[in-house]
Amino acid sequence: MRQRFLARCADQLAELKTIAHQATPLPGNDSLIRLAHSLAGAAGTFGFAEISARASALETLIVEQADGGSTHAALDALIQEIKRTLA
Repeated sequence: MRQRFLARCADQLAELKTIAHQATPLPGNDSLIRLAHSLAGAAGTFGFAEISARASALETLIVEQADGGSTHAALDALIQEIKRTLA
């Protein structure tokens, strides 16, 4: 199941990269909120605490409609953590 999670992470990484390059503002982005929430829970379940923490932080920033700079930084940090995990 852990391997299945990692395979799904690779797909979600591609999705996160696409969102990161969109011009749409991140605060209030429902698809990103769902993705971050899903990653936070699943990563925690399978023992990937750093991914879980970064995804949770991103979700919180988006829900609270934090400034774009903070949200983009959190998104970039999540992307980098997933890349490290998959490497």
